[in-house]
Amino acid sequence: MSYCRDFTIGLRETQDFYLSLTLRHWRKGLAGFAVVGALAALLYTANLALTLPVRAALTAGAALAGAAIAALTLAVSTRRKVKRQVRLSGRESYVQSTEINGFGIHVTVGKDRAKMAFEHLVQVRETRKAFYLFLSDQQAWILPKAQMEDPAADTERLRTLFRAVIERRRLHLMG
Repeated sequence: MSYCRDFTIGLRETQDFYLSLTLRHWRKGLAGFAVVGALAALLYTANLALTLPVRAALTAGAALAGAAIAALTLAVSTRRKVKRQVRLSGRESYVQSTEINGFGIHVTVGKDRAKMAFEHLVQVRETRKAFYLFLSDQQAWILPKAQMEDPAADTERLRTLFRAVIERRRLHLMG
């Protein structure tokens, strides 16, 4: 089984990748912001004559608001940083030719060629928008689903291929 496709990796794909890294890195921090929001609501409503269900709803809402505000701040900040870095690099987009077969992954970008055996991948992570084939904790080849010929069929084909050649602990697939 093999898979071949050219993907254009531009600002949007790069921002999505770094945002997914940032949010995964900050997930405990976001939970902390939720706790702070809940505690603030509890403290501010402690001396008010509110019923328990109303107080619980306010606390839950404040927890969600705390996490949402922190996540939104991270998202805006990350997208701006990536946009600035892409602009400074002078490389707005590039074509990534990808071939995945029984021997591993072969990627060509311009004149640069790379190949990697499956056992050397750090992990394969699937999100709503893409597959990320991690070369290291901060670097990955991006396979955007929106650019696949048949996203549903190609996604399932890639899942099947990755399940066959990559150990389960390094796979983070959605389906």
